[in-house]
Amino acid sequence: MGLAGEAYSYALAALAMTFAGFAAIVIVLRQTLGRPMSPFHLLITRLIIESGFWAAAFSMLAPLLALCGVPDRAAWRIASAAIAAVLIAYGATYRARRRKVLSDALPTRRWTAIAGLSLAVIAALICNVLGVPYPPNPGPIAVAASWTLACGAIVFVLALASFWEPDGGARD
Repeated sequence: MGLAGEAYSYALAALAMTFAGFAAIVIVLRQTLGRPMSPFHLLITRLIIESGFWAAAFSMLAPLLALCGVPDRAAWRIASAAIAAVLIAYGATYRARRRKVLSDALPTRRWTAIAGLSLAVIAALICNVLGVPYPPNPGPIAVAASWTLACGAIVFVLALASFWEPDGGARD
């Protein structure tokens, strides 16, 4: 018998890698049309591809631990702690990383919404580590991986039109 949620984890990992690959194709198409990548496009590209890779890694972490003989509940706890640490570090450094590439202000409403939902996901992961108020399970990990991919998809959809504009459309 496999780890609970394993099929969803693998399906999400495959979807995440497909998303990262598709995003890369859009970027190559822009360059093929003779339109160079602006700093805005470089940031968006990085965010999209990173979200795909992180979502795939998050999806595969607990099954990997289980393959290594870690008991299910311990695998969910360890994976939850690792994912929470990555999300916290990623969120804490985002403004500085963005500022290195773009000088314009971060869209406050969008940032607040994403940060608020991300904090809720992190809280669920921490509850999974602690086993309170529910026993450790794959749910918070699946939600965190899905949310990570959704963030990349949201960025992709919001920025897609700018990839086809001749002037670069460097806006959020």
